[in-house]
Amino acid sequence: MTMPGYPHGHPHGHPGAYYPPHPPAQPRNGMGTAAMIVGICGAVIGLVPFLFFLSGPLALVALGLGIVGLVLVRRGQATNKGMALTGTILGGAALLMAVGGLLFTLFVIDKADEENDDLYEDRPPAAAAPEPSASTSAAPKPLKFGETHTYKDGVTVTVDKPEPYELDRIAFGHEDGDLALRFKVTIANDGKEPIDLLAHVPYVRDATGKRAAEIFDGRGATKPFTGKLLPGKRAETTFTYSVRPDGAKELQVETGANNDRPDVMWIGPGQ
Repeated sequence: MTMPGYPHGHPHGHPGAYYPPHPPAQPRNGMGTAAMIVGICGAVIGLVPFLFFLSGPLALVALGLGIVGLVLVRRGQATNKGMALTGTILGGAALLMAVGGLLFTLFVIDKADEENDDLYEDRPPAAAAPEPSASTSAAPKPLKFGETHTYKDGVTVTVDKPEPYELDRIAFGHEDGDLALRFKVTIANDGKEPIDLLAHVPYVRDATGKRAAEIFDGRGATKPFTGKLLPGKRAETTFTYSVRPDGAKELQVETGANNDRPDVMWIGPGQ
């Protein structure tokens, strides 16, 4: 039935018809919330010594999520401006902690290397060394990679065979054309007293006698020991070095349980 004067029916549809309004769009608060969570994690990890390589990536993620969250807030698509802003600030703080942790680690290793250099320079030549007597213990013989040295108090040190390491995009200490070789060092404290592991870094030379430099990157190429090792516990970590291909046929690694114990040498091929 058509209404008079309207050949095609009522101009506004059926009389009395109700069309509910479109529901309001849900705010997209996920980016801001995620930014704050990741930022908190990055900042907390950044406070732990020598874990800067974990704090850095988290900081970049928090910054990215926080910036996206703030953009959504400005467009009216999100309502949690406080969370997004907090995540951005924490991401920036975690990034500063990561940079500071890297600089601190380089400083500690540089000081440890200076102590090692002084120690090796003060050693008398091998030819001038006196013959060992019954009351003098001879220096330990070089070990092969994978073998374990045991100190008199029960503390043991093991240096595994080096393995090729794939560097992150950003790496410090690696020279172009060099190999990146990673060593795993394991220390077990079977003695009765805790031992301090801080700042003890292996000293590596290649077949030509050149000292190899430590490598640091965002994936933790080199992770120095930290803190104390209690009796009955063991700790392991990795150190990565830049080695020239022509010097990798034989590597010498000198290290020990800590700076209070004499170093032991491991010798073997790097490839």
